[in-house]
Amino acid sequence: MKRRLLVLLILGLFIIPTLIQGAEPELKTIIIEPPPGAEFKVDVWTDKGDNAKYNVGEKLIIYFKVTQDAYVYIWDINANGEVRLIFPNKYNQDNFVRANIVYSIPSSRDTYSLKIAPPAGREVVHILASKTPISTLEEYKGMMDRDPFPLIPQAPEIFTDKVKRTIEIVPTPTQWTTDNAIFYVAEGPISTTTGRLMVESNPRGASITLDGRSLGYTPYDGQVPVGRHTVRLDLAGYQPYTTEVNVTPNKTAKIDVKLNPILSMEGEFYITSIPSNAEVFINGERKGKTTLRVKKLKPGRYQVTIIKPGYETFVAYYEVFPGQTTNINISLNPIR
Repeated sequence: MKRRLLVLLILGLFIIPTLIQGAEPELKTIIIEPPPGAEFKVDVWTDKGDNAKYNVGEKLIIYFKVTQDAYVYIWDINANGEVRLIFPNKYNQDNFVRANIVYSIPSSRDTYSLKIAPPAGREVVHILASKTPISTLEEYKGMMDRDPFPLIPQAPEIFTDKVKRTIEIVPTPTQWTTDNAIFYVAEGPISTTTGRLMVESNPRGASITLDGRSLGYTPYDGQVPVGRHTVRLDLAGYQPYTTEVNVTPNKTAKIDVKLNPILSMEGEFYITSIPSNAEVFINGERKGKTTLRVKKLKPGRYQVTIIKPGYETFVAYYEVFPGQTTNINISLNPIR
């Protein structure tokens, strides 16, 4: 199995007291070896490639590919031993992926970015691909409203052993596979300068995320690291609000916004496929052919099936959000 060195990131993990402090964990205790000789494989790498070094504040892109359709889970273990789930996340909750397609986190359509953050040292990005959902990892989806990239409150060795014991229950190794990428966060001076940020919304009580990490609720008045940040506000029944703010040491940065109510609690899918003119089924019910807009869907998770003669059937799950359009763009694989 190849070893790729990479250094993580996470959505601007700005300087915050860590929940788990300790020495850099031994590599052999925090990786899961793939089953030997299996044809089912997964690869993970970063935009800088093998053995890369990243500086604090640099943006990072993670790429991955599977050789068979699978559910994919990616987590990061930093030099302090913190474990954080990268995929699925709040913004990409559908973790069923198709074979032989290169995926990226974030994708070109995503509105967030991943930024390298302290501590300096080795980071390990681990990927697990499985033919079936892994219950041990699926449960962390419930934490995503509070933390878009959930911090797992367990030592890395304990978490890794827990995942191992879960997947080893599967009677055949052809049902799952793994890979990892290792990288390093460079040593260097880290600015601890902060500035004042005030966030107000009408109505109040909206959750605030700063560079993808939970900051609290409106009204907010506190200190955050200086620099440019992405701020997002979410409140049930209202459209999400996202803006950029530049925080400086000697000036108060202010955000005061009136949130727009969601006029309809229903959402919709906009589905395209290559090639087009493929049959679309939502929860088993035929809806038409691509390109297709499916309106008036209640919020929730739906099974989307796309069928075209001569091509492999596509099946995946997607979320419908109130007042929003979920774009589904599929490239069908020809039957060989």
